[in-house]
Amino acid sequence: MLANRHYMLDAYGCFPEQSNNIMVVNDLLVQLTNDLGMKPIMPPFLVPFYYCADPDDVGVSAFCICANGSHVTIHTFPHRACYFVDILTDQFFSESDVTAAIQNQIYASTINTNVVDRRVFEGIAGNIDTNNDFGPHYMITVENVDVTFEQIFSWLDTIAPRINMQAICRPYVIFDKTSSPEYISGFLVVAQSHIAFHYSIKERTANIDIFSCSFLENGAVEDLLKDSFGEQTQTNLFARGSKHTLRCELGSRQARIKRNEAWRNNIRD
Repeated sequence: MLANRHYMLDAYGCFPEQSNNIMVVNDLLVQLTNDLGMKPIMPPFLVPFYYCADPDDVGVSAFCICANGSHVTIHTFPHRACYFVDILTDQFFSESDVTAAIQNQIYASTINTNVVDRRVFEGIAGNIDTNNDFGPHYMITVENVDVTFEQIFSWLDTIAPRINMQAICRPYVIFDKTSSPEYISGFLVVAQSHIAFHYSIKERTANIDIFSCSFLENGAVEDLLKDSFGEQTQTNLFARGSKHTLRCELGSRQARIKRNEAWRNNIRD
């Protein structure tokens, strides 16, 4: 059965030095998967991203895909002194112990956590404030669907511009094992967030996550899913985090803007 226990952590007031250190982020991924017995099927995948349109959005995005359609993700924003962690697993665990383990690696003065059962569908979970919330996290289940490895790659490879997101790498898609696979999992890292796709071959069921740092037009995601998979989709929508209070000096921000614009101009040339 696909993993359905989803832990979310939104943290603020963190130490920029820790959240900007790829070794710290890597070690945290390894520690969490080991402590929770999640059986990684790949090494940690880390994407330092330092050329955002807004230089205050730079940071590290990382994920590790595990057995049974599960994963751990981390997104850090050093200049905004915040980070986000997601753990999708079929293992039972102590929420307080997991939070303490994360806190020991990347300290934060304010932490909000939530654990949800993805098999329970409530539509919009809680109040959504597009002016003050950080962004939406869509948790989607698609039942009675047949998809292949190649179709998952193609879907992830083309979805970002359709919902106003910026992919910063090509999709990563993997079988859970080399012989007689039972699951196919795929990840796309977008600008400081992610899109995940876990598919159970036997159950013909997919769990999909679309985590964005900006709110989309009403119905945009639902319309895309309906176009892709028909009517057999169920979606929960969660608001993540809150708008940031910057911790950078104006002068350093101006220097980053100048440097990032020069880099992007070179790429376009």
